[in-house]
Amino acid sequence: MPDFERYRQVRVRRLLRPADEYDGWQTNLRPPQVGDVGTIVDILDAAGLPGRCVVEKSGPDGVTVWLADFAAEELEAIDS
Repeated sequence: MPDFERYRQVRVRRLLRPADEYDGWQTNLRPPQVGDVGTIVDILDAAGLPGRCVVEKSGPDGVTVWLADFAAEELEAIDS
């Protein structure tokens, strides 16, 4: 997995699944979109399975817009 760690900001660079498959927690106000910026809140890693990043995008009011898990190739790190 690239240089991803918790609390790092990332940009969605592409989506590999249909939009409705990014709402596993059934809490999204809208699906993620290419270009969205969010924060990694967890990294899911299990033996034999590729790592996935759980990313949250919040609006300016602090409300969660979406919470979704992504494959590493769907994301790009934002330089800090």
